[in-house]
Amino acid sequence: NLEATIDRAFELGITHIETARGYGTSERQLGPALARHPRDRMILQTKVLPVDDAVVFERNLADSFKRLQVDYVDLLSIHGVNTARALDQTLRRGGCLDVVERWQREGRVRHIGFSTHAATPVILEAIASDRFAYVNLHYYFIFQDHRAAIAAARARDMGVFIISPTDK
Repeated sequence: NLEATIDRAFELGITHIETARGYGTSERQLGPALARHPRDRMILQTKVLPVDDAVVFERNLADSFKRLQVDYVDLLSIHGVNTARALDQTLRRGGCLDVVERWQREGRVRHIGFSTHAATPVILEAIASDRFAYVNLHYYFIFQDHRAAIAAARARDMGVFIISPTDK
């Protein structure tokens, strides 16, 4: 079913495939399904949670690539920058973002972003770091609290992915 769904999505012109290490077996299932298609015909995004130990983070990142059966991803998000602690794990010297930036220099990650369910001040701090190309955040008709974050991202020419428009 997954292979048929992916095949049909590509037939219809859908090219952005988004997953995350934390989405159960999705990376493991998507790897073989995506391998049936030319890698340069898709935009592949995955997300990896920040942790205290950058070595563990890098191991998790490498495992995601192995599961997806890819040498590079177009979009890599630090997943769940929801708290000041997660932001610190990400941004601190020797932290998770240092690993991802090295992978980017090596050509294994094209663009770096973060996904979040955080309060606006945490999101604004992450944006103000100027270390991200995009953000995945909540914003929809009855929840417009992150309007300031969208404006801040726009001012820095960051991409904005609106996630969970009906809040799951």
